[in-house]
Amino acid sequence: MADAACVDGSHVFHNVFVDLYFLGELVRPSGLVILDDCQWPSVATAVRYFELNVGWRPVTIVASTRLSAYRLPEPRVDSPCEDFQPFG
Repeated sequence: MADAACVDGSHVFHNVFVDLYFLGELVRPSGLVILDDCQWPSVATAVRYFELNVGWRPVTIVASTRLSAYRLPEPRVDSPCEDFQPFG
């Protein structure tokens, strides 16, 4: 498992979602996922799913940047389907 991962890839929603899903599997609980271009609606929407349904929490980046960082929950969250939160 990695302590952190950075992704600067596709801006297409479903590609971002798949990237984030697998990064969530590869990065250890309490690790960081760093993304570029979260101001794009497609990227922001994909990230919102992980915030609302998987417990990812934003981490403040002090410098002016296009990057956003998210801390993964510890322990890992597997939300039951009854707790699903719409994210669009």
